[in-house]
Amino acid sequence: MNVTCIDCEAYKCHYPEVKKSPPQDCPRKNYPRLLKQTIEKSRNDPSIRKINIACEEVLKRGHDSLGYNWTRMRELIEYARVLGYKRMGIAGCIGLIEESKIIGRILTEAGFYVALVSCMAGGAPRSKFGLKERDGGSSHFACNPLMQAEVLNQEKTDLNVMVGLCLGHDILFIKNSKADVTPLIVKDRVTGHNPVAALYTSKTYYKQKLWNPSGQRRLK
Repeated sequence: MNVTCIDCEAYKCHYPEVKKSPPQDCPRKNYPRLLKQTIEKSRNDPSIRKINIACEEVLKRGHDSLGYNWTRMRELIEYARVLGYKRMGIAGCIGLIEESKIIGRILTEAGFYVALVSCMAGGAPRSKFGLKERDGGSSHFACNPLMQAEVLNQEKTDLNVMVGLCLGHDILFIKNSKADVTPLIVKDRVTGHNPVAALYTSKTYYKQKLWNPSGQRRLK
């Protein structure tokens, strides 16, 4: 049996008063022991508890009588303040270097020490990484997310912010960062780095681009 929330229409986990039962493949229904274990761990592990408390505090402060007001950028600042962070790292894509600089200046103005490291700070020809050259007119230089992570490790940052790293490079950066990592901009070259735009139009303009575009059969 698959375990997934894809086909759920009950949302009983969020609305307990709903009478409709969740589907048989509900993760909550199939893993009751994990539900209990993870709740207990979240309550008793200080490293997890402090993050949950900071998250709750930001959500509380961002609300007023008219609803929620804080952008993700403001949330980032206030989250770091709640946790008493002083040193912020930015791992930025060279394609979004101007946006990365703006973020860095805003954080500096907010009182943080900021270390911005471009993906090309450790860039080198693709051959140096054991990669093949690309066809076409793209740069023959490759990014180095490990360099970004290690520089920020040396700078002893408290929190690292990802700005538009390539899919895969972001994974490598997270794996090698000693500090916690949060994304602020997710790269999407087609939608101006707004990947949810394609989901909003997945039944219309982006239908042919998203729904099995290569014609491959669904994996069993």
